[in-house]
Amino acid sequence: MLAKYLQKQCKGKKSAHRPKKPEKLGVDPFKGDSTDTQLCIQDCEIKLDYVRESLRKDWDKVSLVIPLLQGPAKKWYQSIHPYVSEEGARREGIPLDPKNVLRTWEGFRQRLVSSFGGHSDRDRALREWNDLTMKSGKIDHFCDELMRLALELGYCGNFVKDKARVGITTDLRNAWALKTPLPDEYFEYINLLRQTGQQLEDLASFNRTVPKEKHHSRPEKSHDRQLSAKRQRKDRKSSGPRQQKPRNHASGSSRPQETEHTKMHRDIPQTLIDKRKRLNQRLRCGQAGHYWAKCLSATPVIASS
Repeated sequence: MLAKYLQKQCKGKKSAHRPKKPEKLGVDPFKGDSTDTQLCIQDCEIKLDYVRESLRKDWDKVSLVIPLLQGPAKKWYQSIHPYVSEEGARREGIPLDPKNVLRTWEGFRQRLVSSFGGHSDRDRALREWNDLTMKSGKIDHFCDELMRLALELGYCGNFVKDKARVGITTDLRNAWALKTPLPDEYFEYINLLRQTGQQLEDLASFNRTVPKEKHHSRPEKSHDRQLSAKRQRKDRKSSGPRQQKPRNHASGSSRPQETEHTKMHRDIPQTLIDKRKRLNQRLRCGQAGHYWAKCLSATPVIASS
């Protein structure tokens, strides 16, 4: 009798120290989307492990996950409810099998995964794994996605390290080649790769700020040029009418067109032109009595007259 009394006291003390079972698991609802299946399972297992001391039976884990099911997932559970729940079995008038595998967390989890895209989730993760490459300046996103997909697909070791080495950018690959020795564990390998990529991103960000500092002085220079132009216009107005600069006809395309008078007297020496002007003779033929435009000489007469 004394032994039974002591056993009851011990059980009472143990139960007094056991944490209370939580009413909710604190995980986002699962609506049956195949892309969310693995994420929901992982979140549930993390929370269940956190409150494991308050769970007496394996069915307690399942009972915390059931309220999270919504939409198609809730309809799926309703179809198995009479076979796993004492209340459901009593309503349907069927015997309850306490050893039903669906009353265990492992069996319930496997049936949930197989019903809501276990294979499609893996196919999707495999496609994302094959397409995963690092974009410039996105080392953190690349490493996070790499580790997430490796966890979903069950990859580890050299398989993950090879994918990381192939998927990074050329600049990071060149910098990574100088890192020796490299860690053997793949998670330490990814952490060191992340640190190297962050260093390159910080350096690139610093280099991008240098040209921006130079651009700050450009508006000041343009403002100074505007003020200088205004001063010049003001000085011109105060100094009287603007004098036109003589054109330089000897340079480039500003050369004036040759007149008809110049063409007719082109080959006559200047000394002969001066002599005929003094004698009041036509410059082309050396005769008098007619206008230069009506001169009948086909060619300039250069011989002295």
